[in-house]
Amino acid sequence: MRFSKPGSSPRRAETGRRFTVFLALPLLAAIALSAFRQTVISPGVRALFASAGDAASARLWIYFKDKGPASASERDEALTLARRDLNARCAWRRGKVRDQARLVDEADLALSPAYLEKVGGQVTKVRAVSRWLNAASVEATGRQLKALEQNAFIRSIDLVASFKRDESLPLPAAATSPARASKQDIRTDYGPSLAQLEQIGVPTLHDLGYSGSGVIVGMLDTGFRKSHQAFRNARLLAEWDFVNGDGDVQQDLSDPNDYSDAHGTGTWSVLGGFSPGQLFGPAYGADFLLAKTETVSFERPIEEDYWVAGIEWAESLGAEVVSSSLGYTDWYTFADMDGRTAVTTRAANRAASLGVVVVNAAGNERDEPWGHIIAPADGFGVVAVGAVNAGGRIAPFSSPGPTFDGRTKPEVCALGVDDWMAANGADGSDTYRRGSGTSFATPLVAGAVALILEAHRDWTPGRVRSALLGTAGRNLRPDNNYGWGIIDATSAALVEPRRNRDPVRLKKRQERLRLPSAAGEPRG
Repeated sequence: MRFSKPGSSPRRAETGRRFTVFLALPLLAAIALSAFRQTVISPGVRALFASAGDAASARLWIYFKDKGPASASERDEALTLARRDLNARCAWRRGKVRDQARLVDEADLALSPAYLEKVGGQVTKVRAVSRWLNAASVEATGRQLKALEQNAFIRSIDLVASFKRDESLPLPAAATSPARASKQDIRTDYGPSLAQLEQIGVPTLHDLGYSGSGVIVGMLDTGFRKSHQAFRNARLLAEWDFVNGDGDVQQDLSDPNDYSDAHGTGTWSVLGGFSPGQLFGPAYGADFLLAKTETVSFERPIEEDYWVAGIEWAESLGAEVVSSSLGYTDWYTFADMDGRTAVTTRAANRAASLGVVVVNAAGNERDEPWGHIIAPADGFGVVAVGAVNAGGRIAPFSSPGPTFDGRTKPEVCALGVDDWMAANGADGSDTYRRGSGTSFATPLVAGAVALILEAHRDWTPGRVRSALLGTAGRNLRPDNNYGWGIIDATSAALVEPRRNRDPVRLKKRQERLRLPSAAGEPRG
């Protein structure tokens, strides 16, 4: 297993009549510059510093006008180099949705080093950079903002949105220990996780031999307790802690700024855990990329910039599925839940357009003042997941749709009430417990997607989405509570012309595809 650090890689004016423009130029330039300065900073930023004062500090997005001055030939050369350096699995996955000539584009080019150097010298800290957004997130004061405003290469400045998680796991409880099943009775061996898998049709695919093998799954969450017994056989390709800027996503108990890894441990185990007699995730045989993109400190909100950096990183390493159990609402209004406004939504849409199936929690806001889905669940290409109970009824907290522009959300549902998952004991021991939230319905769906992609290595995100929705329990009467309903992983995987429905034929499909090796060596 290797650590993989992210980011390792003239407008002509009309002249008209020369003498008239020459005489008026200083005045026109002053007016134009004044107008520019008035519009480059968002109203939210201005309001924040007007209230808090220039000495206050805020987290800001700095959007650049371009990737730096370059001629057409220089830009073509940069694109050629970007294509050459593209990770092999990333290129393979992009090739399912793009022709070879368009595997990379301007959004894949690095930010201008000169722009970043100038901005870095004017702010307190550069937090993250995004090639896709052509932006950097920074910490800056109101006084520093005045200096930033003078830079002609900056297009706009806005607030970094945040969200405080309102769900919490119960205190660790002693794990139950069901009797070990015989090898002939694999379903009993699922232990308490059987119910959450049976509800979405996973055991049948396991019986056919599917486990997500060869599929790369990226997870964006808090830290992950990699040492837990549920991950003893996990194939971990790469990891990165975007909060602390290091290559270890497990909590450092000696660091007071490195907060709990409980939530990420839970979501990863629900998706890919493997502990016979206790827990199976749908995709226990998948390859994993782990990105720590948030903290669970109640004093610190979760910020969207690390999420954006995380999904760009996962996409660049070949992720085929991204599972994310968080979302963002601070600084946004419901009108922004239109599939194209929120920063994380734009990044999620970009990932989907590059061949990634993005699965995100709908949110736990039904009975909260917000009352809607959360970004990036509003994305056009995002599979938003709602939560149901064991009886199939919508959970009282599961965020409803629609999006602001009227699209049905969530797409689908899975168990999100009393899910069984890996947990960290109060004494540091490995244990298991139950937890609720759309956070835990999401990895069930993402794990099912990995099984579908194992069966159909050529399927695009659109094809996967169509199969999920078309075979879900309410596919004939979707609404804004359940979406298209509880998924049926087996039916979705078997959506094929009748001649191709034979399970043996289905299992052999991937053997005909020669995939590049995965992004790095798995942990031994």
